[in-house]
Amino acid sequence: MGSLTVNVNGRSYPIICGDGEEPHLEYLAEFVDKKVQDLTGSIGNASEGQLLLMACLLIADDLSQAYETIEKLREDEETGGDTSAQDKWAEKIEAIAQKLESA
Repeated sequence: MGSLTVNVNGRSYPIICGDGEEPHLEYLAEFVDKKVQDLTGSIGNASEGQLLLMACLLIADDLSQAYETIEKLREDEETGGDTSAQDKWAEKIEAIAQKLESA
């Protein structure tokens, strides 16, 4: 069993994980921390719990949009949708992925 300590919003959190999962969890914690830092600059005075909840909601919204896009692509494929529509959806997915990576 692996373990590591991640930092989010200046606080340390010990995490237990499967062996070898440490780098991925560090990446995810950095992703969440970046969202929290962005929120801190934009919403000002909020409790840590509020910041973490808002960061989680923003990440969940991004993920929800990605799922919707994937589902739409599957539907288009099943109904023989035209390739130009599929190309547009692929571009949207790439934009969402880039947004998630840069967050």
